[in-house]
Amino acid sequence: MKKIISSIVIILVLFIVILIVNYLIFEKNVLIISQGKPIIKKDTTKQALLVVDIQEGITGKAAANDDYLMNSEKLINIVNHIADSSAKKNIPVIYIKNEISNFLINILNSSLAKGSTGAELDSRLKVVSDFIISKDKSDAFSNSLLDSILIENDINKLVFVGLDLARCVNSTIQAADNRNYDICLISDALLSKSDSLKNAMLDKFRQSGFEIITSEEYFDNIKL
Repeated sequence: MKKIISSIVIILVLFIVILIVNYLIFEKNVLIISQGKPIIKKDTTKQALLVVDIQEGITGKAAANDDYLMNSEKLINIVNHIADSSAKKNIPVIYIKNEISNFLINILNSSLAKGSTGAELDSRLKVVSDFIISKDKSDAFSNSLLDSILIENDINKLVFVGLDLARCVNSTIQAADNRNYDICLISDALLSKSDSLKNAMLDKFRQSGFEIITSEEYFDNIKL
């Protein structure tokens, strides 16, 4: 009996070690920023709106984080207005969602497991285009489809809304900067886990020379 118990304990310990090692490797890989080929700068500006990670498992019914959930209604209302206004001005709207297919990661947290309800776009989002891109890393450019869509539509400026400003939005902005895109952030249409973190990230981006505007300023700009 003692041998059986000892064997079970050893198996459990090995399994936990495997989970931890897999998690550490996953976290390291998920934060890698792609380089990509720099776009050719043009005299005219053509922009696209990137809606990042507004999903059931983050802001919706399957949300695992109350910080995102309690601010989700206001965020989604603003994002829907921005997306709708953009589409009416023929500005491409691209929805990005995180889907995790790593089995061991999904054992620890299945809220964004590929094929699950949590991986779907938040049902409150007004989806105004067929551009929906799945990613399994923080950087949305890790899916080459994003590069293809932007190049095919001759885009040279990216406008960001969604979350998390300190993680997936941040990584995607870095990848976009690597590719020479102009970058704009709509401050009241972005979330982080806290207002202080959000403000710190906005200050960082402002110091990097990126454009930061409010949704009202965005509406005024696209009316021109």
